[in-house]
Amino acid sequence: MLSRVIPLEYLKERDIMFWLPPGGQDNDVWADTWVILADLESAHAAPVLALLHDADIGGYVARPSGLRGSPANGVQLYVDREQIHRATDVVMQFLRGKEQPIMPRAERIAPRIRSRFTVPAVPRAVSVALQVAFMAGLIALGMAFAYYRGASMLEHRLHHPAPTSNTPGMTNPTGTIPRP
Repeated sequence: MLSRVIPLEYLKERDIMFWLPPGGQDNDVWADTWVILADLESAHAAPVLALLHDADIGGYVARPSGLRGSPANGVQLYVDREQIHRATDVVMQFLRGKEQPIMPRAERIAPRIRSRFTVPAVPRAVSVALQVAFMAGLIALGMAFAYYRGASMLEHRLHHPAPTSNTPGMTNPTGTIPRP
């Protein structure tokens, strides 16, 4: 990330947007901090700036320089950081309103493919028999699990140790049976 350090006394000599790319165009709405919102086509820059101006949102567009993968005829849109959500709404409404190119759809190809394949229908009796067999298998599996593991899972493993001291209230601490 690019970071510039400028002494505070020199800030008065600079324009408010000195850190934005040079050669751009703004919409005459002031903002103190800027963030990149979108990459736009050059033809859409002026209408978007006008819409942002009407919404009282600071906007600035500039051609990116030296960025790999950026569109050759595109610009980057900077907006006021404090109003980025409103700016996103304005830009999205603009982009939804412009005419989108028609994309080929899969439904045009699918009927031709579907007509080549035929899937045989399964009789209702067979599907019911398969469902019953599946449920019977699940019940048998549960019963087998309960047979092999059920007793060990259900027995209580709480063993109380035999008292080793003369506990108050016990009449026969030794555990021997008194003779009559």
